[in-house]
Amino acid sequence: MSEPVHFLLHVPKCAGTTIEAHFQTTLGTGYLLAPRWDNVLRDVVGNRYPTLAGQSLDHVRVVSGHSLSSGLRKHLPGRPVLESVLIRDPVSFFRSLYGYRHVRQARDGGRVPAPFEQWYATQRRNPVSRFLLSRYFEQGVPAIYRLSSAARLAFLEERLAHFHFVGSWRHANELIAGISETLSVPGTVAAQNVTPRRGDDPITPQLSKRILTENALDQALFERWKDRRWSGAPTAPPPPLPRTDQIGVLGRELVTSIAKKLTR
Repeated sequence: MSEPVHFLLHVPKCAGTTIEAHFQTTLGTGYLLAPRWDNVLRDVVGNRYPTLAGQSLDHVRVVSGHSLSSGLRKHLPGRPVLESVLIRDPVSFFRSLYGYRHVRQARDGGRVPAPFEQWYATQRRNPVSRFLLSRYFEQGVPAIYRLSSAARLAFLEERLAHFHFVGSWRHANELIAGISETLSVPGTVAAQNVTPRRGDDPITPQLSKRILTENALDQALFERWKDRRWSGAPTAPPPPLPRTDQIGVLGRELVTSIAKKLTR
């Protein structure tokens, strides 16, 4: 049987930088950062890999990166693929993303960042599930808008059930150590936090409740899969999610897109 290759999905703000740095260091050329396809069709059909056409990837043992999609399988014919992903709850996700943007904005332009609530108004809701659907599972535009919130959760859960590892971003060290052991490389992890700690928490208790309400899909995904880890089923009962909210989701994303353009 051919040697398996590990697909380590890098959902933003879910310890992906730490994972990538570890395997790049321990595997060298055995690690592949999935290349981004700079094409306007990327958001329609998913990422493609023209630069990998004709290349032998027999030496690759781990693939990761924001641009990793399930379509990369065809460049690894005959190789079993073991998929792993870390996910995050929406409140800490937006807190971390805001901190990262805050630092980057101050570094690049010296501008004073918008207050958290104003910034949050420009962000898409349920970013973790949306990233998985659009980037990895190639549910681009407009295909993604055929799915209600309930259908999105069902779509993801059907596929996550077959993953090698699914868990909270706080299980990053366990994921790295377990896969490192199977690859016979050191499992000691050096954290790569790209968001320096900031001062006061920008999220009030009231705003936290609002975030949980407006990102109920991501919260459900997190609660059900955060402790699944190497095997088993979701560890929390499924919540009631809307089954006919496709138009509402589309409208909300149009509003956030306009708000983002106006605040640049």
